[in-house]
Amino acid sequence: MMKEFSLAFASKVWEFKLRKEQIAVEFLPNLSLSHANIPDLIRNALSQPVGYPELKRAITPDDRLAIVLVDHFNGFLEILISVLEHIAGTGVAMENVTLVCLACTNSDSWVDNLPDEFNEIKIEVHNPDNKKATAFLTSADDVGMLYLNRTVIEADQVVVLGKRQYDPYFGISGAEADIFPALANSEMISTCSKEVLGDDANSDLGKQKALKVSWLLGAPYYIQIIEGSNASVEEIFAGADQANRFAEKRLDEIWKQDATSTFDLVIALVGGADEKIGFVQLCRALVCAKRIVKKNGAIVLLAQAEFNLNDIKKQLEMKSIGKSEAAFSLVPHHLIRHWVDAASQGKVYVSTFEGKDDIARLLALPLRSAQELCDLGSKADGVAIIRDAHKSYINIKKR
Repeated sequence: MMKEFSLAFASKVWEFKLRKEQIAVEFLPNLSLSHANIPDLIRNALSQPVGYPELKRAITPDDRLAIVLVDHFNGFLEILISVLEHIAGTGVAMENVTLVCLACTNSDSWVDNLPDEFNEIKIEVHNPDNKKATAFLTSADDVGMLYLNRTVIEADQVVVLGKRQYDPYFGISGAEADIFPALANSEMISTCSKEVLGDDANSDLGKQKALKVSWLLGAPYYIQIIEGSNASVEEIFAGADQANRFAEKRLDEIWKQDATSTFDLVIALVGGADEKIGFVQLCRALVCAKRIVKKNGAIVLLAQAEFNLNDIKKQLEMKSIGKSEAAFSLVPHHLIRHWVDAASQGKVYVSTFEGKDDIARLLALPLRSAQELCDLGSKADGVAIIRDAHKSYINIKKR
């Protein structure tokens, strides 16, 4: 008698079999049974912010607005358009609105799809090497000499639009963490990249600094997306500090799970059929899996990821990130460091297709078929399967 599991990732389904006596634990998110309509979610979030006035009551027609967009998320364009329509309804002229992005946000892929009524909106790609594009914010001891994006500092109202997700530097990224250090000067970004990793894969090392910076900006307005499985959106929250804490609580209720032991083999499923998966998502899945794998155990990442292998290899070879790399890094350096750390402590396998076995250049081993996975599983006493590992957090709970 065999235990059988269907492992779905991207457009693939691999059948995985274990002997009956082998231990196997599946980790599944606590998702709603039906997916909500994205326009309804964003409309309700903007009209019913958590513990805070509506955005339209916080701005006047003459205000200059900076909308911060540092990461892609499910429903990105649809949600952004809804937010812009809400702002336009307050009488704010679109020429007074600037979308502040990062180079990795790849604005060229979505700007042309904005409706014509938003043609006068400015698009700014933050460049931390450009001193004219940053302005002094603070020299507080707990932050250091900080220059932040000038457009954000000079705006009458800052709106941060992004997703909440687990992150080894912030604990939970998004909200304040979309401002700092992402929109800082290159010296500060370089300094943050060199901060020592904690024993905990999610140590919230940068969270307190990000909170301090957000307070110095006044009262940024946060619109926060909690993603569901595949390309869906589970919930959206709007508001300020109370909304941030509420969003973090809901993220934990949906995506945080407990484990009572570690495993010889951890299989991390990354991405559904409609999700675009890159190296960042692979890193986040690895951070999740790393928490519950035994020393010298194996982690398997099942995904159909797209990324430039040469660019990522260059980042893997950096011991620290310099000022020039800070501006246009494709992957946050703390995630790169976790990848290297996991690869040095055990074996990391990544599913490959069409003969693309050069994943070995990223310190990983290629996995070509479901049969190869079954062969790995047959040697393991305990196996964990994490669905949507790039969005999950597994907490080791002591018995």
